[in-house]
Amino acid sequence: MRWILIFLAISTLSFAQAKEVKLFGNATEYAGINLTVEYQNNYITRSFRDLKSFLVDKKGNFSASFKLEEITRIYINLGEIRGHLLVEPGKTYELVLPPYTPLKQADRLNPFFRPEPVVIGIKNDTGSNLNRVTSDFEEKYNYLFSKNIRRIVLTGNKKQCFKIIEDVDMAFPADSGTWFYYYKFFKYQNLYDYIYSNKPRVAIANSFAKIPVQYHLDTYWTSFNRQFSNFFHYYFSSKQGESFKKIWNTSHSFNAICAELSKDTLFKNRELSELIVLRGLYSGYFSDLYPKARIISIVESSQDSCVNTENNQIASAILTRITKLNVGSQAPDFNVNALFNGKPRELKDYKGKFVYLNFANTKNYACKKDFQVLEQMHEKYKKDMYIITILTDEDPDEAAEYIKSNKFSWRFLHFGQNAKVLFDYNIQAFPTYYLIDPEGNLVLSPAPAPEENFAPAFSEIYKNHRNKKLRKDKPKSRSIYDI
Repeated sequence: MRWILIFLAISTLSFAQAKEVKLFGNATEYAGINLTVEYQNNYITRSFRDLKSFLVDKKGNFSASFKLEEITRIYINLGEIRGHLLVEPGKTYELVLPPYTPLKQADRLNPFFRPEPVVIGIKNDTGSNLNRVTSDFEEKYNYLFSKNIRRIVLTGNKKQCFKIIEDVDMAFPADSGTWFYYYKFFKYQNLYDYIYSNKPRVAIANSFAKIPVQYHLDTYWTSFNRQFSNFFHYYFSSKQGESFKKIWNTSHSFNAICAELSKDTLFKNRELSELIVLRGLYSGYFSDLYPKARIISIVESSQDSCVNTENNQIASAILTRITKLNVGSQAPDFNVNALFNGKPRELKDYKGKFVYLNFANTKNYACKKDFQVLEQMHEKYKKDMYIITILTDEDPDEAAEYIKSNKFSWRFLHFGQNAKVLFDYNIQAFPTYYLIDPEGNLVLSPAPAPEENFAPAFSEIYKNHRNKKLRKDKPKSRSIYDI
């Protein structure tokens, strides 16, 4: 029990000030590899943000530091493995990385591939760190849950749920309000959801309604997404949700919708009510239950109008995700290297002309067939349009040799094992095309292939864009030529 008492002493943390977290270690198998530390910054869209990138030197040594305000679970992609670790502000960790297994080429090209999650080891572990405590807690809780849940469901014995919580809590005590207290509390919500399955208001009243939003606690968000996944469907049919349903169906104002929800005493916490509405908007967009344009309009109205920075960032990420690759939206940026000189290239490097962007592989027959037409198009349209090909070949030198031998003269980049660019452009097959205007906006998404009537479509788009620009740039004063 001594390590639990030590843990409790470090669990009551002050989140008011960011403190530095330091990581270091030695892993010769990773020598020469760049690694990136990430954290989950949005649990609704399930998106991540980089904290720090670092290079493992030739001897296998590495170190990285970054600032955090709260206990946070960090992630590091390690080939076929995705390592994760809970870290505390102000702490130093000597990491023990697992054996390195490179990512297979097929997995690199698969935007939906998910590496195996593994807890990263800590060499300077004192026995009281968060990872040890939560791991032991999870093991006991999951064992009792798996052992009893089938019998609980079959017999309807809800008292057994309380017994599981009581047994685990006795083994893993925590002071109210500490990080570990909340971690356990929302882990137990899986059982409480079953206990109050026919009384959802009671379940919410005993959890989310009385506890502050835990923005960086993964058990909170697992429970939140489960509790509110179909919330509007339930709430619309309830007595308390009648007026909310009217506002939801008629208003395009995020503030008006949240204000109406906050009138319910269960959701008077404005932070929570905003998150519930944002969760409903996000899931509603992909459910086809509501007009997509209306949902986008409501999310747009939430921009910079939420009660805190965290909710503003979540709203912004949702807007980015639901408008991603829509015609008229900003094309996703990329940062990859030129195929021949290795210089980094970004989308903004090609502003000023249209960009016919395509993703291809020189081993693919359809891509090689299109290359012959793309060369002719490059000669015809090079004054007004860049043709940019991002190649996904495993061997960039072999790809470069193929391009040279065929004397293709437009711009070639290489994805450099950067799966993010494939995810950002939702690449499911090769070749895939997009047309981007001189200001960086998508105008054809996806665009037709070279032989699929691209030329007439581009001619019409170019003519409209030029006329619009001429009207915009027309001199205010009239000349003799206007008479």
